[in-house]
Amino acid sequence: SIMIDEVNTLKLLNVSEFNWFRSAKENGPENFSWLIRSFKLSVILLLFVPFTTASDLFAQETQRRPNIVMLLADDMGYSDMGSFGSEIKTPNFDNLANEGVRFTNFYTHATCSPTRSMLLSGVDTHINGLGNMDEWTAPNQQGVPGYEGHLNKQIATLPELLKQAGYHTYMVGKWHLGKAPDLIPAARGFERDFTLLDGAGSYWDMTSFTAANPKSVYTEDGKYLTELPGDYYATKTYTDKLIGFIEDSRKDGKPFFAYVSHQAPHD
Repeated sequence: SIMIDEVNTLKLLNVSEFNWFRSAKENGPENFSWLIRSFKLSVILLLFVPFTTASDLFAQETQRRPNIVMLLADDMGYSDMGSFGSEIKTPNFDNLANEGVRFTNFYTHATCSPTRSMLLSGVDTHINGLGNMDEWTAPNQQGVPGYEGHLNKQIATLPELLKQAGYHTYMVGKWHLGKAPDLIPAARGFERDFTLLDGAGSYWDMTSFTAANPKSVYTEDGKYLTELPGDYYATKTYTDKLIGFIEDSRKDGKPFFAYVSHQAPHD
C-alpha cells in the first residue's frame, strides 16, 4: 500500500505526507507492501489488496492484478500522524507506516488542484492544464496553454488508463479539476462517482465556501445533483458510497481502482 500525506512545502508534486517516506526495511522484498509520501494538500493512501472473488477464468486472470485504493486526506500536515511525531493518535495510519516502507522524497506542488492534477495524470501541471489553480489564474496566464484551470484533453488520466486495462474505476470526494460536463470525473475515466466538484464546501449540506457560487456543485455517476442525501455528512457519505460501488460489482471478477478524495481535515 502507499500512503502520501500532504506537507506544506513548496515542492513540485503535491500531497500531504508528501516526502516519500523513508526507512526501507532491509529484510526482504515482502516489506515493499506500501509507500508513504507527503504533499501540500492531502494524505494519500494507496492500498493494494489482492483480488479474490469469482472463480471463473477471467477472475483467475485478474487475481494477479491488485485492487488499488487511493485515500487522500486534504491539507493534513506531515507531522499530524503519530508515526511522524504527532501527539494525535492515528493508530490505523501508524500501522501502515510501521508495517511497510516509508519513502520521503516525493515532491508536491504549492497548492491544491495542481497537485491533484499531477497525481491523476503523472505529468507536470504546465502540461496537464493546471499551471495554476483556476481561482488564482493571473491576467497574463489567461488563455495560455497549460493554464486552462482544469485537466486538459492532451493527457490521459490514471482512471482512463486503468479502465482500458479492465479495472472498475470509482471516485468519491473532492475533485477540483473542472466542472463542465466534459471535465467531471465521469468524463475523465471514472465509471462511478459521488463528487464535490468545488475546492471546498460544507460537510453537512450544499453550502458553498466561496463567493463565486451560492451552492457547491456535486455529481453522482456523472449526473449533477440538486440535493444531497438526507443524512449527508461528507466523510461518512463518501465512505458509504464507495463501499456501495465496490459491493455492486464485487462478483464480476474485475479488479478496481478507488480514488477516495476526502475533504477532511480541509474545509
